[in-house]
Amino acid sequence: MYLEMREPNYIKAEARSFALIQRFGIETPDFSVEDIAFAMGIEIEYGGISNADAWLVKNDDRNGIIRLNANIVEPARQRFSIAHEIGHWELHPGVMQGYLCTAKDLRDYGRSPEEAEANWFAATLLMPKFLIPEVILKRDPTFATIRQMAKDFKTSLTAAARRFVELSKQPVVLVSSSNNRINWTARSKSAGYYFVQWGSMVPEHSLTAETVAAGRIESPAEKIEPATWFPELNFSEDSELFEEVRYSVDYDTALTLLWLPL
Repeated sequence: MYLEMREPNYIKAEARSFALIQRFGIETPDFSVEDIAFAMGIEIEYGGISNADAWLVKNDDRNGIIRLNANIVEPARQRFSIAHEIGHWELHPGVMQGYLCTAKDLRDYGRSPEEAEANWFAATLLMPKFLIPEVILKRDPTFATIRQMAKDFKTSLTAAARRFVELSKQPVVLVSSSNNRINWTARSKSAGYYFVQWGSMVPEHSLTAETVAAGRIESPAEKIEPATWFPELNFSEDSELFEEVRYSVDYDTALTLLWLPL
């Protein structure tokens, strides 16, 4: 059960995560998110749930439990799940006494404002801007760079991709889609004119559509016609758009990078 639909408050989510960073003196990417939870009065327990990734239960305003699915053994996924639930603890104290969060919730930035806020809290807590080298944000947008960033900060590819894109110095758009329909998008400041409508269909002749139809888990960057994704914009004959795709067959979810060379 969620609050009535509203726009996610990403500014508040990032402000709350930064407050925790200052409170606990975080200065390196390899800090223990479990230690932060413990210091906040939140115990971490493994097992006892099977239909979700994580479950936050508040005993009172000072004590609670984050229970993780024992079948999830990837450290990055556990780490993000804990940070996500801490986000609920910090951002949504009056909504309900417990949050049961599925794998879909932990990738969601479009379906629920509460889940989007908890995800952004987790991403900005685990990947604060001051710890991301400026040189990375100036690189051409590629999943190779994003995967390395996810590895360095011990977080998920989706979280690293969204964080990279929104801080990138390049004009780049990130698109999440399932069942050939757009779930959500994010873009860098320099890509302010390039909109992909949430809820619209993935373009028929896009690399994303081809990758999903073929059941491939990835497709290297290819140059495509800019009008494929942005039919309402006018492009010159020498305009270029590159598209790169990562696809999860298990979740039927594609992540697409769209970027225009400077």
